[in-house]
Amino acid sequence: METTLKPQKRDKSLVPFSKDHHYGLLFTWKLRQGLANGTPIEVLSRYVRYFWETILKNHCKEEEIVLRRLVKDNHPMRIRMEEEHHLLHAIIDKVLAGQRLTPELLNVLQQDLVDHIRWEERELFPYIQQVADPDELQLIGKLLEQKWQKPVEAFEPEFWVVQKETA
Repeated sequence: METTLKPQKRDKSLVPFSKDHHYGLLFTWKLRQGLANGTPIEVLSRYVRYFWETILKNHCKEEEIVLRRLVKDNHPMRIRMEEEHHLLHAIIDKVLAGQRLTPELLNVLQQDLVDHIRWEERELFPYIQQVADPDELQLIGKLLEQKWQKPVEAFEPEFWVVQKETA
């Protein structure tokens, strides 16, 4: 019996985070493409730095700030989110420092990020929507929406694009 996941009804207040998650999943897809295409590891490392500095670092900080307001300190959802952010940061630090820079490390990074995003979208955000004070959630949503800007992909080279050979 095949099960399909129903699309999540996202409170509009959390949509800016979900938009960032879209770009996070695109980042992981690009890493997978680069690994499959044999892109030099140094190029992939530079791309990790680029994505971390332009999107992911601020996204994680904002999520943690918001969650401190909406979820109790000792709640397992908050603890898991903070631990996973810490783990992702530690892996990225290793990539950026060139420590054990291998395709396997980049694969772990992309898979951990996919798993984390899926968990937030499927479990954490629905939980927040159930327990958060609606007025506070709405206020946070307005602040996030004002601040959110569509990221501009300016990384070169576009290693994720498969070059077609001309005959």
